[in-house]
Amino acid sequence: MKLHYVLNGAFDLEYTLAMAQEIKAEIGLIPDSIELDSGERVTFDKQDFRRLEKEEIGVQDYIDKHRIIQ
Repeated sequence: MKLHYVLNGAFDLEYTLAMAQEIKAEIGLIPDSIELDSGERVTFDKQDFRRLEKEEIGVQDYIDKHRIIQ
């Protein structure tokens, strides 16, 4: 079974990852994938999300590392 959320508006990857982390913390669910506006898909990674928040890595670094290649 799958549940899809669509975030309309000016949400960037960091905000979307923060929402995914909140859902994980509250109910224990993690997204199968996150589809970017470009159509690329990435996986959720808590450690790299934290690194992104601390500006240890950039958004493009996160995307490059967690891109789902089909």
